[in-house]
Order: sequence, then structure tokens, then C-alpha cells
Amino acid sequence: ERHIWPFLRTIEGRVSAEQILCGRGLENLHRAMVLEQRNRPPSELASALDFELRDHEITAAALNDSDGLAAEAVDLFCTILGRVAGDLALTGLTHGGVYLAGGIVQKIEPLLHASGFRSAFEDKAPHGALMSQIAVSLIRHPLPALLGLAKLAQQPELFLVDLEHRSWKSRAG
Repeated sequence: ERHIWPFLRTIEGRVSAEQILCGRGLENLHRAMVLEQRNRPPSELASALDFELRDHEITAAALNDSDGLAAEAVDLFCTILGRVAGDLALTGLTHGGVYLAGGIVQKIEPLLHASGFRSAFEDKAPHGALMSQIAVSLIRHPLPALLGLAKLAQQPELFLVDLEHRSWKSRAG
């Protein structure tokens, strides 16, 4: 991973987990891996390159095993996701489990199970035994936020949201 670090595009001078764990981040990982493999200098980062793939192209190539570098990029994406999810699970002691959502993880589910996700999730010495007990589930609903909002509208008493003391101001007045 440290070999591709100089090749990653930064946003406002930095690379964060949020910038990697999304479609644009997967594209960034793949692009950096291609540059590193071709031994191209980081100064070429700003130029238009002929090998840049969109996230859906990378995931499709990894799923059908037609591009080894795409498969490596997805595996690295999964490993980083495992690290970040594990860090958050440990920080919050999420004994109830961790729930993954998002379009990419739904698309790459078979690769997620075969990747370094789980080992990266649990690699939190000296807490490995604790981490191995935390379940990780994938949310498969296409619009989970809307599903949750509909449930909130139907049964607000089930949620820890103080609706009574909120200031709901109309934009009209």
C-alpha cells in the first residue's frame, strides 16, 4: 500500500478514508496502482491518462476476473473498508454488529467475502478476540435511508429523536 500512496490523488491536500471508500476512491486506488505498476512518476497525476476506469468498470472487471489489477484494487478497497469498519466498531464497542451500506459493497459482495476485509476488521491487537465476535452484515435494500425515514414517519416512538422540541421553520415565512 505504501508503494501506491504517492500516486493517490488528494482532495485539499489529503487522502482520507471517506475519499477512498466510495466510487471515486476505488477509481483513485485503481489509477494509483496502474501508475505504480507502470513506474510512472507522480507528476503525471494531473495529466489525462488512457487507463482510467470508472468504478463500475473496475468492479465489473474484478467480478468477471478479466483484469487482475482491477481485482487487486477491489481487494485493497475491501481491506481498507475492513480496517476502517473495525476501527469504528472497536471505538464504539458495537456488540450489536456493524452494518455496511452503499452501492459498491452491494455490487462486490462475492469479492468482499473472499477479500482481506474480515482479517483487516479483526486485526486490532490486542483486541482480536473481541473483534472476532462482532458480526458484520450487508444492507441489501437499494434505498435504506428512505426505508428508515418511512419507518420514522410511521412510528416515531420507536426512535430516539426528539421531534417535539425541534424548531421546524417554514421556508415561506
